[in-house]
Amino acid sequence: MVRSLQWKLIMVMMLMMMTVMAIVGVYLVNSLESYHENEFYEKMTSVFTTEFIESMQARASGEEAGQRLYDYVLAYSVRLGLSSGRVFSLLSGSDGSLIATTGELSGVARTPNVIAAINGEVGMDSSSFSGYFDLALPIKGESGDYIVYIRDDRESLASLQWMIFSILLQALLFGLAIAVVLSIVLSKAISRPLERLTESAQSVAAGDFTDRPPVYSNDEIGVLTTTFNSMSRALEDTISEVENEKNKLNTMFQHMTDGVVAFDGEGSLLHINGAAVGLLGVEGGSFEELFGGNDPSLEEVLTLEYPDFAERMLEKGERTLRLFFAPFGTEHEKGVITVIYDMTEQHRLDTSRREFVADISHELRTPMTNIKSYAETIIADDNIPISIRNRFLQVIINETDRMSRLVRDLMTISKLDYGRMDWTMSVFDPAVLVRDMTDAMKAEASRRSHTLTLEEGGALPSVRGDRDRIGQVVANVVGNALKYTPEGGLIKVRTAPEDGGAAIYVSDNGIGIPKDDIPHLFERFYRVDKARSRESGGSGLGLSIAKEFVGRMNGSISLESELGSGTTVRIWLPAADGEEKVCQDVCGKGSRPPL
Repeated sequence: MVRSLQWKLIMVMMLMMMTVMAIVGVYLVNSLESYHENEFYEKMTSVFTTEFIESMQARASGEEAGQRLYDYVLAYSVRLGLSSGRVFSLLSGSDGSLIATTGELSGVARTPNVIAAINGEVGMDSSSFSGYFDLALPIKGESGDYIVYIRDDRESLASLQWMIFSILLQALLFGLAIAVVLSIVLSKAISRPLERLTESAQSVAAGDFTDRPPVYSNDEIGVLTTTFNSMSRALEDTISEVENEKNKLNTMFQHMTDGVVAFDGEGSLLHINGAAVGLLGVEGGSFEELFGGNDPSLEEVLTLEYPDFAERMLEKGERTLRLFFAPFGTEHEKGVITVIYDMTEQHRLDTSRREFVADISHELRTPMTNIKSYAETIIADDNIPISIRNRFLQVIINETDRMSRLVRDLMTISKLDYGRMDWTMSVFDPAVLVRDMTDAMKAEASRRSHTLTLEEGGALPSVRGDRDRIGQVVANVVGNALKYTPEGGLIKVRTAPEDGGAAIYVSDNGIGIPKDDIPHLFERFYRVDKARSRESGGSGLGLSIAKEFVGRMNGSISLESELGSGTTVRIWLPAADGEEKVCQDVCGKGSRPPL
């Protein structure tokens, strides 16, 4: 760029100098020629006055009139400026033939002025394109007509013009040298800040905003440099802000739990976040490959206008996905954003709730129907034997207990959800609690022909928690083992100090649980065998409540089972000395213990 600018300035300066010299030369030559012409005719006019012409006409009479006329005019040679280049000739007035001359002419050309003089007129016209100035003055005498003809061949003018041309040529060469030097100096003065500005612009284009050119002057280039530096700082700040926003969006985009996929107007993949990869099970693909084959199509989505969108459901393996499609971009460059929501858990919960409502309705209706039927029978027949009446009353009591348990579980779930559970926190010996609960459950075990045993594997540390709630958890786990073990089964309760706390194991040799159902056992409303659970009075809430209770005490509950071989449930509670997050004494009514 520097060399180009230098050469341009040199060429401009040289052309400008040559143009000026050419204009000056033409002006000088034309002025000189005009001056010489005016000087010639002014001098002729000053000599050939009316009186002088009358004198010449008087001398054109008599013998040797031509010689007298020639000599008379020649006497004024100095005033006429006669020389080798300016010649006086006496011509015949009839045909313009040469009579006498001061030059070495053998004849005179019949110029327009000579022809005018032959016709009796004064010829003193000139042309810039002719190589001479001339004057033809007709003289009429008694002895004949003559023409006084003076011709200037411009020799002095040509000599002077050549001298001027030489001077102009020398001035042009000198001026060109000066122009080259000045153009180089000027180009350096202009190109140096421009070159520095170009280097800084290249650095900015490469992402380096620290290289800012210095301001050399206060002229336009200095203002340009200052403006560039301001622009560079503003651009750096803007890009930094955009980069920060981009990083925020990328971080949010990548860590969203919902899937997001972006496509261009042709359906090619632009971006896909980790959640979408996990939900779709693929790392990429076009719109047609991922979502094609069903409404809406890519073309239909691209025709939508903000804030309209399209949606549909998609079954992907075991997942139920809800897809939202919306266009983005400008009219000339559009794309499609797809947001993916995993509805699997919601659908499962909705299904579980519907089933639960149906089951609860059935379970409430069945005991209420039984109660009503047995009560009506007792009232209708006063002669029912005492033994049958007592059996009917026992059925009513059992059905009432069944409904009470269901209502109690529902109330417990509600209190847990809304934080209204009453907690009575204290330090207690879990071994005593397990022993008491085992003894209390032995009667039920005998009724079902089960063998319930307790094995204490060492001294347990004291734990801090709500003793009644933990007792309810142990009773629930042991009760499940009794319910789902065929008659004559073996239920074993074992305690042991483990992992800085107290572990309680409840094992049975019952029917076991299918492997696929184990991960869902602690979910609300979930039951492995709905028919069998209903027969045994189960609602699918016991284990979920147990998990909530143990979790509130900073403990854990887990389950291992093998279908047909039995189940083992492990309850673990941290020791009181190492537990720092539970209430120090007694939690206030309606509050939750810290998690």
